[in-house]
Amino acid sequence: METYRPAGWLEALVAAALRTTLRTLLKPVFSPRWSIVFQRRWLSALARISLVPRSVSINPGDAGGVPGQWLRHGDVPAVRAGTLLYLHGGAYCVGSPATHRALTARLAQGTGVPVFAADYRLAPEHPFPAALDDALAAYRALRQRGPVVVAGDSAGGGLALSLTLALREAGEEQPAGLMLLSPWADMAPDTLPPEPPGEAMLSAAWAQACAAYYLASPPDQRVWVTSPLKADLRDLPPVLIQAATDEMLHGQALALHEALQSAGVTSRCEITERRWHVFQLHGGALRSADEAIARLCHFARQRLDAVTAPRHSEHEVVIMGAGMSGVCMGIGLNRAGIRDWVMLEKQPGVGGTWWDNTYPGAHVDVPSPVYAFSFAPNPRWSRRFASAPEIQRYAQALADRHHLGARTRLGTELTEARFDDTTGHWHLRTARGDTLRARFFVCSTGPLNQPRWPGIPGLDSFAGDRLHSARWNHRTPLAGRRVAVIGTGSTASQLVPPIAAQAARLHVFQRTANWVLPRLDRRYGWLDHLLARLPPYAVFTRWAWTQVLEWGRRGFDEGTVARRGMLKTAALHRDRQVPDPALRDALTPTYPLGCKRIIYSNDFYPALTRPHVELVTTGIERITPRGIVTTDGRERPVDVLVCATGFDTVQLLSSVQVTGLGGQTLRQAWSQGPQAYHGISVAGFPNLFLMLGPNTATGHTSTLLYIEPEVRHAIACMQRVRQAGQRWIAVRPEVMTEHNRALQQRLGGSVWAQCRSWYRMEGGKIVALFPGFTAEYVRAVWPPRAADYETD
Repeated sequence: METYRPAGWLEALVAAALRTTLRTLLKPVFSPRWSIVFQRRWLSALARISLVPRSVSINPGDAGGVPGQWLRHGDVPAVRAGTLLYLHGGAYCVGSPATHRALTARLAQGTGVPVFAADYRLAPEHPFPAALDDALAAYRALRQRGPVVVAGDSAGGGLALSLTLALREAGEEQPAGLMLLSPWADMAPDTLPPEPPGEAMLSAAWAQACAAYYLASPPDQRVWVTSPLKADLRDLPPVLIQAATDEMLHGQALALHEALQSAGVTSRCEITERRWHVFQLHGGALRSADEAIARLCHFARQRLDAVTAPRHSEHEVVIMGAGMSGVCMGIGLNRAGIRDWVMLEKQPGVGGTWWDNTYPGAHVDVPSPVYAFSFAPNPRWSRRFASAPEIQRYAQALADRHHLGARTRLGTELTEARFDDTTGHWHLRTARGDTLRARFFVCSTGPLNQPRWPGIPGLDSFAGDRLHSARWNHRTPLAGRRVAVIGTGSTASQLVPPIAAQAARLHVFQRTANWVLPRLDRRYGWLDHLLARLPPYAVFTRWAWTQVLEWGRRGFDEGTVARRGMLKTAALHRDRQVPDPALRDALTPTYPLGCKRIIYSNDFYPALTRPHVELVTTGIERITPRGIVTTDGRERPVDVLVCATGFDTVQLLSSVQVTGLGGQTLRQAWSQGPQAYHGISVAGFPNLFLMLGPNTATGHTSTLLYIEPEVRHAIACMQRVRQAGQRWIAVRPEVMTEHNRALQQRLGGSVWAQCRSWYRMEGGKIVALFPGFTAEYVRAVWPPRAADYETD
């Protein structure tokens, strides 16, 4: 069971206002004192003020002869097959598709598939089994079109569960998944719970009266028909249950979750504190409701993608990778009016490197205000240097806010992309056999995508637990064990302190020392969060930190004031935190500051001074099944081996066979190292756009400052092709050649050419880093120079 605790003073004020409104306008009417006809009219009148997204079309229709409403998001084909069947709540006596549009419209918007809200027959005019018969008829009709996820709230949740049990008993194909919101899963009068103090809608007396209307016909011996909680729940599809603490049916939700798990059914139960019955109906007004709906949509998309057979689809744009650049590209395409796109992500979640890197202590090494897009400041950062989970949540929140999930397919790995110059389209294939056709192909995987394992003899023979920082296994215990960390770069500086706090013995293997500067970190308080919600303050803060980081870039140039200040600060920081002269000497770099990425840390040095931590500077000869042998012949026994050895920034896109004009592959074009025009376009590969491609990494600032202009550049090129009615656009070979010649000439005389780092290939060519300032790069890529591209 997962518990969610809404936070924030604004959220609390909105929730209090909504709770008061429900208690004033709705709860008094949900009473046996009022006729069912009046209750329906009153509820229908209140539903007119619900917030419905404008992007969703709502049209009357039917499924299997059952009337209802069809809700669809946008005007382009869905990126996945399937339908969502929604069964509304209302104690089987009130409610309709119209009363639940604020929720069902957001489900259509967030899943990207059509939603059919069934207007099933209600009691007392149509007692049991009319509702179940209608639900079965609608489901069977929808199932003929493809997979179906069934959702329902309150009585509709109980009905969805009964529907699935009926299908199982009949031997028919069941839904791809069930989403049950505060389900009324047991209608027996003796099991109806008392009304909790926080209940804003329901009362026991009203529920009992409605149950009597619905159960007016002779009782059915099959208990699952009206009280599925008491049924045999084996062999059901995966279930997501959502409920709240301040409602009557909270206990039934917990009991159903426990019963499903006991029956071997995959079940997830989400409980939101301080919320009322079906609070999700307040989507668009209540942040906790929006977040709950986003989780429902994620579950529905996941279930539909899991059961859909491989298929072919056609789109205007295919985006590979749902990291920060992929999210920015999706938002940019929507804003440009290009809505027929799909984003493919091999991982099960959004965030890219911030989804992959969950090692202890993971955080960004630039101030948080700069690690947010200019169009989406984040007032909810908890610290000046945000943690990896916070950044992943920021990326997910952006995807949810802009409804990118509807056009995103997670767990989908792209393996092949081939350009057809006769039609000007890319033909793509996924690992599971899906095929796609698109005019434009965007690779937004970035340079920090492929983990790099060290080439040390015997690595595969190690018999203990082996971890890579980019593929962390949180189930591997560290407490009280002997741990070795290979690497002392930026990643290692973050994970060494938390590991040192747990391990019985920690060996840190260092090849070369790194420059370490203090991290000006602090926790943000309520005043920071309040000010961050003011647009002028947020814009100024982001701009100010950008200027500070740009000033730091001057520290990479000899003879500057910035360099002298950074060198002095690094020396003072090392002297202050490392009192042992021998250890201090071992931690003093022998190469120029800035040649490798600078570490910003307040706890890395102190961790290395702890008595059970050893810094090993002797080279590693080999790894044995039980430990690490250094070149002096000494073997250190190890239980857990941690490789903080970064990513392969040279073999970009090595997992995908990309073929351009004349059958040339990207691997062939990059045989001497990856190169591109501004890191975006590659000669010979039309309609292909890279995000954070070669020579766009930075050693001093946020990559998000580079992503935004790259997205604008790529979309402008797409629009040029679309508006001119042409087939493709590609950078001219001579332009790319001259661009990279000048770039490498500039890099060759820079600080980055003076040591070995992940910026460089073995031969010395620097393929990852942009040598200049941020403003210089932005001016170079925006607007695109028409003369630099050829079209056909």
